[in-house]
Amino acid sequence: MTATLTGTHSNFSQVLNLVRDAGYLKKKPSFYIIRLVVISVIASALWTGAGFLAWAATLNGWWMVLAFAIVALLGVMSAQYGFIAHEAAHRQIFRNNKLNDWTGLILANLFAGLSYGFWLKKHNKHHQRPNQIGEDPDIAIRVLSFTTESKMSKKGIERWFSDRQGYLFPLLLLFTGFDLLLDSVAGMGRKDRSIGIRVLEFSLMLIRQFAPYVVLAIMFGPFWAVAMWFVMMMSFGFFMGAAFAPNHKGMPLVEKDSSLDFFSRQVLTSRNIKGSWLKDNLMGGLNYQVEHHLFPSMARPFLRKTHAIVAEYCRQNDVTLVEMNLLSSYKVIMQHLNKVGLSNNVDPFVCPMVAELRPRS
Repeated sequence: MTATLTGTHSNFSQVLNLVRDAGYLKKKPSFYIIRLVVISVIASALWTGAGFLAWAATLNGWWMVLAFAIVALLGVMSAQYGFIAHEAAHRQIFRNNKLNDWTGLILANLFAGLSYGFWLKKHNKHHQRPNQIGEDPDIAIRVLSFTTESKMSKKGIERWFSDRQGYLFPLLLLFTGFDLLLDSVAGMGRKDRSIGIRVLEFSLMLIRQFAPYVVLAIMFGPFWAVAMWFVMMMSFGFFMGAAFAPNHKGMPLVEKDSSLDFFSRQVLTSRNIKGSWLKDNLMGGLNYQVEHHLFPSMARPFLRKTHAIVAEYCRQNDVTLVEMNLLSSYKVIMQHLNKVGLSNNVDPFVCPMVAELRPRS
């Protein structure tokens, strides 16, 4: 499962010192403020464009395609707000934790339509035990199975989807937003946050989910508003799912009782996507997943620079760091899901890509 490491307990501290000395652990709130302004301007322009199309609908017949395209882009903008809420949850934006939490709560609930409290609890658990069976909530998904044991335990429609999960994976991504919304609503009953915060979260979520429908209904009528709301949710879910899926899916799983040092656990279970200016912006920095897991509170602008340090350290110490282009990552994910879904005897702890790249003595 693990590569041969020397001084495993000091690996992270060595990389940490290199990153700290380079000045990559400082906060950069200006980056996020500017980004929020840009996203908001784009979202406002899209809503204005939708309003213009509604006004011109009686004059032209091509407005419907453009209207649905605009609504789909609004779903992408919601995902961009969600990425920044994710970063606020990791304390990447401000040094003040309360300011991060309030920023994350407003962005997640009011702009992305999801519960910040639900996400915070679920995602923190994922970071503590990525890809560990029985511990990581991100591999305990209703209609996906990452081990044959998980697949065999499913019944009915969930089992049907699991048997065909590799082929259906792109389609299932479209419903990620609905799944997150259901989990968010269910999370409203948790008792780890005050009643006031739960009421606030639920109220903001209601505003976010109903306000776009009301506006669209005024513009295009209630029937088309329903269809557009679904398109917005599907584009939001697909974009979120497509950005998060390459991070760990198809990478080695960790046995429930396994004990790995922090550095090995985070590096060997995470996958980087080869970056570019466009990917860095559209994927919210999640393409640098290894660096994000090693330094979860690191501001997004420093992830690319930190990647150079981590990659060189891994190369010098024979630690496998998996990095590939985006389309190749989806191919690996679908192949892994098909192996689990179509077979009754799959070793979940071995990823073919990692096995191929792992250094040999």
